Parts: sequence; structure tokens; C-alpha cells
Amino acid sequence: MNRGVLLILSGYLIWGSFPLYWSLLNHVEPSEILVHRVIWSIPVLLLFVGFKPSWRSNVRSALGNRGELLLLLITGILICINWGTYILAVSMGRVIEGSMGYFLAPILNILGGFIFFKERVSTLQKFSIGFASMGSLYYVFSVDVFPWLGFILGFSFAAYGLLRKSMNSPAVPGLLVETLLILPVTLLFVIWMVGNTKIAFLTVDSATDALLIMAGIVTVVPLALFTAGARILPMTTAGILFFITPTLQFLIGYLFFNEPFNADQFIGFIGIWSGLLLYCYSLMKKT
Repeated sequence: MNRGVLLILSGYLIWGSFPLYWSLLNHVEPSEILVHRVIWSIPVLLLFVGFKPSWRSNVRSALGNRGELLLLLITGILICINWGTYILAVSMGRVIEGSMGYFLAPILNILGGFIFFKERVSTLQKFSIGFASMGSLYYVFSVDVFPWLGFILGFSFAAYGLLRKSMNSPAVPGLLVETLLILPVTLLFVIWMVGNTKIAFLTVDSATDALLIMAGIVTVVPLALFTAGARILPMTTAGILFFITPTLQFLIGYLFFNEPFNADQFIGFIGIWSGLLLYCYSLMKKT
């Protein structure tokens, strides 16, 4: 197997398996899991960045550029919203809905690129946006509860990707700066939690403590694998293979967690999947 495919597949499979990992922490408040995810990501990121001189240089450049720092603060908030929302989706038993958000993200990226970067949108891509939009609207009007988790995940992930596209910082060093920028607020929240709520860390059992600490590794490793693979593979291949992640999440929600999935939801997903097939075909036509 091509080394790039192996690297990027490994990252996507880990991301796709996230529901299984976060479900092991369903007895912990999602906000506390998010806090640990931010805090324990920092030492892992420091380790990764420390081993690569170019990444160290990227961090220094970002820290010395006010404009880049402001953008990294915004993207840090966006990725924090995305992380927290997905943890909440798993905790609430809405993994299928969460997968919908990640299926939608590439289509939202096309739309965002057209609106904000004046990128050309091909006829096929217009049809893909149309099919995904119709599928999403049908899904919204066919369910009893508005799928806000899915839409927050889709829009936050797409917005994060669009903003990072306009920035100089690569993925891993950029994430280090992002987490450092949101760390002060995170620590203030920790102080509030300790004084006002019952926290799980160091009070439940050693398995819980280990899972919370490992949240940093679980967060950083797939991103590093993706970054390494994306440097070798064409972005078309990386983009198409990405759909392994939400597909795996969808299957876990349906098969492992037995989440309800009725005919109306299926019709909505058919619209979204049709849009994605057209999107993938438009990518292949470019190569």
C-alpha cells in the first residue's frame, strides 16, 4: 500500500473511531472531557513540534505575527466548539447526527470558497451543493428535534478549514498555538469547575484518569498522520478518502450504539450522499 495512503487512512480511521473512545467517558461531563482534551494536547503537541525544526520555526513565526495570532485565536475557538460538540453528540447518543455534520463539511467548504475566496464552482459542484442542501432540509423537516449538533459540527469544521486555508501555519504547529491561546480560559474554567461542580478526574477510578489524559494523544496523533499523508498524496485523494471518517462514525452509531434511523432520515442522507458522490466525481475530473 502507498505510504501516503497508509498514513492518511490511519488518521481517518482513528477519527472515525472517536465515538467508541468518547463513549468510554459517558460518565464524565462533556465540558470536563473538553478541558482535558485541550490541556493534554499541549504536551503531546510540544513533543511533536520539538522533533521537527521547521515546525518550531512555524510556531515562532506565528507567535511573532499579530494577524496570524488573531486568526489562530478564532480558529482555536472554532475547533474547541467542534471538539466539545462532538463529545456532547456521543454523550447524548446522537452519533448519526454528528456524522451528518462531517458529511456536509466538504460541501460547505465549496460554498464558503465561492463566497469568501471567489473560487470557481463547477456545474457538478453546484449540483452537489443542491443535492446536499435538499437532503439536509428534508432531514431537518422530517425529524422531531432540530439536528443542531450536526449543523454546528458541519459549520464549525468547514469554517475552521476555510480560515486555516488562508493562514501560513501548518496543521500541527498551528494547533499548538491555538491550544496555547485558549489555555488561559480553559484554566479559568478548571478553577470554576473545581469550586462549583463534581469533577471526575482523580475522583472516579484510574481508568477514567487514563482515558482523560490520553485524550491529548487521541487528538494529536490522527492530525499528525493526516498531515504526513497529505504531504505525499494529491489533495483529491485525501479529500475523497476523508469520507471514511463520517462513514465509520455513522456505522458505529447505527450498528454499535443502536441509534434510531428511520426512512425519512435515510432519504435525507441519500440527498447528502448524492451530493458527495458528485463532489468526489468533480474532484476526479480535475486530475
